[in-house]
Amino acid sequence: MTVEKPSLDVKTAIICFQFAERIKSELIIAAKLSEYISGLRGDELVGAEKLISSFFNALSGEIQIAYNVLGMRNFEEANRKVMEAADRIRSHEYLEATRRISEAISFITTSGQHAMQALKENGLL
Repeated sequence: MTVEKPSLDVKTAIICFQFAERIKSELIIAAKLSEYISGLRGDELVGAEKLISSFFNALSGEIQIAYNVLGMRNFEEANRKVMEAADRIRSHEYLEATRRISEAISFITTSGQHAMQALKENGLL
């Protein structure tokens, strides 16, 4: 896993920090949903898979917006991991889905940390 460490100006750092915090929260929810689904059976499982897949698609859209705005590779990599997790859900591989979401969290957290560092260096945090 390669991690990008960009040099950020203040405006970009603020935008990145905002996106990273929101997406990280959504990824944590995704991880919890992925863990929860493994205990379901029958119709509950079928409905939950559809709902989680929809959530993952919406999350992917959010991450894609961040990538389009920032152009940061970590967001692109996180989005790839979310899509892999969605595939794992459809394949009933819930533990693997959770692992992919955890990897996405790492990418997003790293970008958020870089943004926070840039904001600290500029006396804004």
